[in-house]
Amino acid sequence: MAKELTLNNGRKIPQIGLGTSRIPKDIIEDTVCLAVDRGYRHIDTAFAYYNEVEIGRALKRKFEDGTVTRDNVFVTSKLSSHYHAEEDVYPACSESLRRLQLDYVDLFLIHSPFSLKNPGYFTTKGGVETGYLERDLKATWRAMEELVISGKAKSIGLSNFNSQQIEYISDGARIKPVMNQVEINIRFPQHQLQRFCEERDIMLTAYAPMGSPGHPNLLQKNTEGKVPLLKEPVIDKLAEKYGKNSGQILLKSLVDRNIVVIPMSTNPERLASNLQVYDFTISDEDLDIISSMEDGIRQFSRPKREDHPDYPFRIPF
Repeated sequence: MAKELTLNNGRKIPQIGLGTSRIPKDIIEDTVCLAVDRGYRHIDTAFAYYNEVEIGRALKRKFEDGTVTRDNVFVTSKLSSHYHAEEDVYPACSESLRRLQLDYVDLFLIHSPFSLKNPGYFTTKGGVETGYLERDLKATWRAMEELVISGKAKSIGLSNFNSQQIEYISDGARIKPVMNQVEINIRFPQHQLQRFCEERDIMLTAYAPMGSPGHPNLLQKNTEGKVPLLKEPVIDKLAEKYGKNSGQILLKSLVDRNIVVIPMSTNPERLASNLQVYDFTISDEDLDIISSMEDGIRQFSRPKREDHPDYPFRIPF
């Protein structure tokens, strides 16, 4: 079972969760059930992953068979960029809840600072391009705050936001963000962003903590020629030294920084081992070795968005 961390509103979040963004649709329901059986109590999804229906079915199965109750499963979902208009936030969250078969989510994030035009309906698959909009995200945030007041979301936060955007949202907010979910791994450790967020009592969640190994098509072109993180010889040697696997070393380096991690896996053994990172300590000397692997290059490919009216956000973190 994962350790729990305390958010700035006093609520608890399991530090290790299941990332679901790239799990194939035909196996995600069974994968989530398996993860819950293996001890996962934190499931991360998003409207834009188009898997909330399957995750909702899985959770219902686990509630009905008595494995867990709603109170001891932490569910994160996210507001799609199509629904940033203040009047669209509540209906979008309600649609996510309908798909998840839940009365509330534990954490609801603005998925991206980039706003898109609302297509006029709730999309059911990706690839819906509607064009960009200039949008004052303070208005979006006001609507997010109303989700907490109404009970639709217990906590609210951000995803893929840099320090400038976080500062803009937080300034004058009635309810400040509890979380910012971003890419973090040993090659792109985000130390500066973490210091910035810690000063504001905002936690970080790391997606792609292992560099998205199951999806090489998502890697940045400037990672070509680099060894995948799970096959990095230095990490392999550390794994052998500590009697762990490479994934556990990668996760441990983030867990010990009080970062929430959401690795994705469908493998039963890997699902179990990803939770088993609290029973060993990496020495300071070995942590220095891990730190030396930083190269400042994102592993995970992001849309370039050069034609967005707010592009670029060129500050470094």
